[in-house]
Amino acid sequence: MATSQTKPLIEGRDENGVPLKSDYDGMCPAPNSLHVLYTKLFFIFASVGVAIGFGLWHFAMSKLVREKIGVLAHYELGPLYFGLFALKYTFQMISANMGTARRACKINLPDQHVYRVFGGPANGATVLMDPEGAFGEFNRAQRALANLEELLPLFLVEVAVVGFVFPLFTTAVVIVFSIARFIGARGYTSSVKGRMSGNITSMLVAGMLDGMLFLIGGLAIHAR
Repeated sequence: MATSQTKPLIEGRDENGVPLKSDYDGMCPAPNSLHVLYTKLFFIFASVGVAIGFGLWHFAMSKLVREKIGVLAHYELGPLYFGLFALKYTFQMISANMGTARRACKINLPDQHVYRVFGGPANGATVLMDPEGAFGEFNRAQRALANLEELLPLFLVEVAVVGFVFPLFTTAVVIVFSIARFIGARGYTSSVKGRMSGNITSMLVAGMLDGMLFLIGGLAIHAR
């Protein structure tokens, strides 16, 4: 009887259903800093946007783009772009803070919370998402939707302010982002690792907007 009580419910988990290893162990195991890792990724992706934006500005800049930068400069809106850039970086640092706590307790995706039963025959039991079968697919599909909802507010603000200056480029980013997120959601429904290809692509193109924010802010301040 004691053996059945301590047998893991699912392979790779302890008797409480908590994973034996963190998903971060293969990417950034403790004590390595997730804040450093996320900072590197943030600025690498943003630098791609700066490079593209500078290329558009230098080689394909139209009179209309100059006029738009002039409008931003006239109304002293350049610092606002830097502020949005700082806010996006802050979002990444808060995500790194969450990831550090997630890594420590080995609660992997798609779980977002850990619940405990109080009272009754299951008193003290840990409650996590069901990862198997149709319930597991539903849980992961729901998380894919929630992930998009979490990203959309800042993403849409960036689309608006970057799109004011570079509308065609921003439209292309939105289209690629949308397709990549859909691919990631379908993959996530099948498995946690299945989300990676689509989500990484969406993170890259969203990071380009971060870089464009920084560039446009600098151009607007310089134009004054």
